[in-house]
Amino acid sequence: MKALVLAAAWLLLGSRAEGPPPAQGSPAHLVIYRQREFEGDTYTIRINDKKMGALPTNRYLQLDLPPGRVKIESAQGYFSENQTVQLDAQSGRTYYVKAVEEVDFLTRALLLAPVSEAQGQRELQGIKPAAVPRAH
Repeated sequence: MKALVLAAAWLLLGSRAEGPPPAQGSPAHLVIYRQREFEGDTYTIRINDKKMGALPTNRYLQLDLPPGRVKIESAQGYFSENQTVQLDAQSGRTYYVKAVEEVDFLTRALLLAPVSEAQGQRELQGIKPAAVPRAH
């Protein structure tokens, strides 16, 4: 049973290219992306409650993650609902999260969902990087 759960998690989150295991304490990597959407708003992306950048439509952010439990959150403003997803980030692994804006009558939300590495790489074709704020 444990092997089935691990296999399902591996398929869901994808795997990094073969090679030696990464050094403990090295960062994990996150690619969070949005495909083209009609008149989509820009959302703030926070990692563990720290603002990491803004994600407009047809853009992606590539960020380093600390190993361990990580909270990824999207927020936009008063009329939006913040959405979160949590990952158990492992050193050296790359995680892909797809973001899709959902518009309701009075609110908006940027839904976040982990996808496989294959799906993430396929859907990144033609998407440009988003600007990442520089550290001060």
